[in-house]
Amino acid sequence: MAASIRMGEYGTYIGNTYNTSNYLTYTQMKVNAIYIYKAFKDKGWTLNAICGMLGNMQRESTLNPGIWQSNDVGNMDGGYGLVQWTPASKYINRLLPGDDASTMDNNIKRILYELANNLQWISTTTYPMSFQDFTTSRDTPENLASVFLYNYERAGVAAESERRRNALNWYLYLGGVLPEYQTKPKHFKWVLYANKLRNK
Repeated sequence: MAASIRMGEYGTYIGNTYNTSNYLTYTQMKVNAIYIYKAFKDKGWTLNAICGMLGNMQRESTLNPGIWQSNDVGNMDGGYGLVQWTPASKYINRLLPGDDASTMDNNIKRILYELANNLQWISTTTYPMSFQDFTTSRDTPENLASVFLYNYERAGVAAESERRRNALNWYLYLGGVLPEYQTKPKHFKWVLYANKLRNK
């Protein structure tokens, strides 16, 4: 069964039910990126940090909260969810009885629980940043993608350049403006001359 539109605390998103698994298209990922942005922005995270995390989630799960690693449904030894908790039991077995592991909200709650209880995150010597500092950082989304990769994901396949590129793409998609583009644009003489002609 393909992923479908689902409802959550922050609106609609696209995902699989617990017993199904599919990769999402880029169009579907955009819907989920907005949902994830709303949820973490509501908790005080910066756009930069959210996009650093999104860059990793795209690589890990195509932003699908209900995906099994390699679409191998029920494989508890593989990864599961937005950040591909591995083994899947690391996330699934810690839910309350009756909770649906495949929902976006339960995925997000788990990440926030890890943040609050100092779980999963390991501040490395390469990126000596705490999880809390990550959430409020205004460093570039690309750098924060690397921080999240090494301090949180610690993925078997780093694919760092891909995660960094993803993070930048989500930053621009969600309305971010990079610092180097925030300076006042230069007006060249031919532009000023053209404007002068139009105003005559």
